[in-house]
Amino acid sequence: MPFLGNQPQQGFANSVVKDNFTPNGSTTAFTLSKSAASANDIEVYVGNVRQEPTDAYSVSGTTLTMSEAVATGLNFYVLHVQGTVQSSIAPQSNSVGTGIIQNNAVTGAKIASTISTNHTFSGSLTVPAATSAYQHIKTIEGSNVSSVDFLHGSNGVTFDNTFDMYEFVVHYAYNAATGRDFRVLPSQDGSSFSVSNTECIRYRSIFESGSAGSGAANATNLGVWRSYLNIGGAVDDPITARIQVAHPYDSDKRTIFLTDAGGRDPSNYYREIASGNPTSAGRTYGAQFKAETGNCYAKVSLYGLKTA
Repeated sequence: MPFLGNQPQQGFANSVVKDNFTPNGSTTAFTLSKSAASANDIEVYVGNVRQEPTDAYSVSGTTLTMSEAVATGLNFYVLHVQGTVQSSIAPQSNSVGTGIIQNNAVTGAKIASTISTNHTFSGSLTVPAATSAYQHIKTIEGSNVSSVDFLHGSNGVTFDNTFDMYEFVVHYAYNAATGRDFRVLPSQDGSSFSVSNTECIRYRSIFESGSAGSGAANATNLGVWRSYLNIGGAVDDPITARIQVAHPYDSDKRTIFLTDAGGRDPSNYYREIASGNPTSAGRTYGAQFKAETGNCYAKVSLYGLKTA
């Protein structure tokens, strides 16, 4: 319907602010919660009787000054009614429920890029499919442990056709005991890791005891990678590696572990390339990193590569 005058202001809530005071029979100055431009901008009540502006009281900013002290025990309050009515074009705190928000209205643009606290989601949570990217999946660090395990579906590990390829980055690894190699075992059943039915070939260049050399070797039933060198048993004698894993989810192909590694022990330095795989085609569910015998210290990250 047409109307005369100014367009009404849209708002979610209009409210009159009320200040309550406790008189003591002597105090005449009181602090208001809101500034008032003049005595006419507020209504003052003493004993529930409205007082006359400028005669019974005056105002200067947030200071209300009564002409006479209000007697103890009287109901004494102020209403901010003229020019100071609160009008908000934003919802009040804790006032918006799920019924107000349209379905599918909350988009990624309205969600913080980083959430610093952990959140628990009930029910199912659908993660958007990966696009072309190199995405971090999981980092595991073990100190004097029997192994560092990455098993699909366990502990947040993904190792299926979500990605086209996977890559492990061994930040560092060294054994609790010297004179032992470091190796990678695949999981071919989805629940355990085994060296059975595995093979690998390794080539290394080495600087040993003041001279350089090279060598090659192959191994069966020792894992999809076994370090050529028996790695050191101290924090300053580590090994590091990048291991690309091709089509672990494809039951028609062998899963290929392609390794580029470097390391040392107290007297040897070397660089190694290797290739390993299960001896037959089939699904691979993850990889285990461990010492030949005894415990190890290692930090390993898993990444997923998506090309389309």
